[in-house]
Amino acid sequence: MFRTFGALPKRLRRLLIRTIRPSWTAGSVAIIERDDGRWLFVRPIYRKGWTLPGGLVDRGEQPATTVVREMGEELGIDVTVTTGGWVILDPVLSRIETVFRVALADGIDPDTIRVTSPELIDLGWFHPESPPPIEDETGDVMALARQIDAGGSNVYIRGGERP
Repeated sequence: MFRTFGALPKRLRRLLIRTIRPSWTAGSVAIIERDDGRWLFVRPIYRKGWTLPGGLVDRGEQPATTVVREMGEELGIDVTVTTGGWVILDPVLSRIETVFRVALADGIDPDTIRVTSPELIDLGWFHPESPPPIEDETGDVMALARQIDAGGSNVYIRGGERP
């Protein structure tokens, strides 16, 4: 059976795998931190809690490119990726998130950032130790950031063993 599968054209093998295996979502998330330590949180219209800004990775797009694109689309700002490429793996929800710390482009005052997308209904600056009511996925990002700051792994596996 495996030999037959291996003899199929690569495109057909990929199609079969995607049909049989569950699909995963891939997203990118930004941590934007002010000098006073507060992070930028956003409130999407389709969620009950607050999240960190970001979005889904488009086919063929690099996760770092996604996070830069999403900041422009959702908040009308230019950012530069400073560190990251950290990964959250959630096997229960079939979700992979890539997390980046980003810096605002020169000349952008954090107090002037506004929502520019119909996806979002609000934004605010909060200290990560006392965030607004957040979604579980945002808690994963915050746990990963704490793990990295403590010298731990840059991979966070939800509900499983941490590397």
